[in-house]
Amino acid sequence: MFRWLWASLALVWACNVWAGEPLLVAAGAGYRKPVLELLAGFTQASGIQAEASFGNMQQVQTQAQQNPAIALLIGDRAFLEPMGLTERLQPLGQGLLVLVTARGQALASLDELRAPRFGRIALPDRNKAVYGRAAAICLERLGLQQALAPRLLEVATVPQVAAYVAAGEVDAGFVNRTQALALQERVGTVLEVPLGCYPPIELSVGVLRGRSEAAAVRAFLAYLEGPQARQVLQRHGM
Repeated sequence: MFRWLWASLALVWACNVWAGEPLLVAAGAGYRKPVLELLAGFTQASGIQAEASFGNMQQVQTQAQQNPAIALLIGDRAFLEPMGLTERLQPLGQGLLVLVTARGQALASLDELRAPRFGRIALPDRNKAVYGRAAAICLERLGLQQALAPRLLEVATVPQVAAYVAAGEVDAGFVNRTQALALQERVGTVLEVPLGCYPPIELSVGVLRGRSEAAAVRAFLAYLEGPQARQVLQRHGM
């Protein structure tokens, strides 16, 4: 209760003193829908215009390095910390890895991916995307990596995997829970991957160095502490 009260006061204060350019955020592409919804709610609550760009985490890093107007990054803590670009990280939620299959393809466990009917299996780039790395680690831990290697198709981002599965261009694909919820009417099986199969994915917002005292940044961080933002995150599976 007190935490939310202080957050509300900080948001009101920042809105009263803010005058300047829009708040710019760079985020992992797999979080496009919740991030856009958060920014829209923030703008409505504060009057501060907020905009976002998206990509895999390597693209997010490049955007932050090349565009000095970007103030915040949203993605997995394990990717944000090594970048060395942020001065603080604020937790947002937990990311969950999910396997979705094309329509007409059913399965009850990841081990069923060995079946010949799963001829093509998509995952995001394991070196550049959080969920690609999580999927690769999980397949290795389950002893599936070698058997499935010839059938794995790596693409740049989670939304690209989702598009391939929905279109039936692949038989299955690894996405995050956020994308799986959006896809559930257009795919076959939605199977949450066991948490112990991959390292925890800690969704965080990172404040770029030198931006923590900006009024718009402080207002957005305060907004994220409130019930409206938490409802958005929960609705999108985080």
